[in-house]
Amino acid sequence: MKPSDFQKTIQCQFDCKLKRVVKGIVRNYRKELKRRRNKEISYCELPEIVVEKLAVWDEYESDYTAFDVCGIEVRVLDDDLEEAIKYLSEKDREILLMYFFLGMSDTEIGDRLKINRSTSFRSRKNSLEEIKKKLKENMNDE
Repeated sequence: MKPSDFQKTIQCQFDCKLKRVVKGIVRNYRKELKRRRNKEISYCELPEIVVEKLAVWDEYESDYTAFDVCGIEVRVLDDDLEEAIKYLSEKDREILLMYFFLGMSDTEIGDRLKINRSTSFRSRKNSLEEIKKKLKENMNDE
């Protein structure tokens, strides 16, 4: 059985429409790929500083030691530093942590602890020397 001329015409029209649709889909797909190529950047091409901002690190209580200073939890991650800070007296530890971790000035520390600014400075300076000695001892022991 041969198809009639009418059936051939319908088939040709259907084929033509189908080809147009497929060409349109391919064109849209290529256009989308080009848009993505222009807008997106590969992960390996990102600067290291951006990648570091994207990183998420899990923190567990066993990874750090927390000190309570003025009602604020100060976390120290380094084990050697934590041991050296624990070695200090409570007052010296607070002064040191307030200055370095909370960003307080000697005057603010003095006002908070009811001591002179110079006392705060001397205490901090002496504490740093003690920590330095303690860290050197730890390095020599290893």
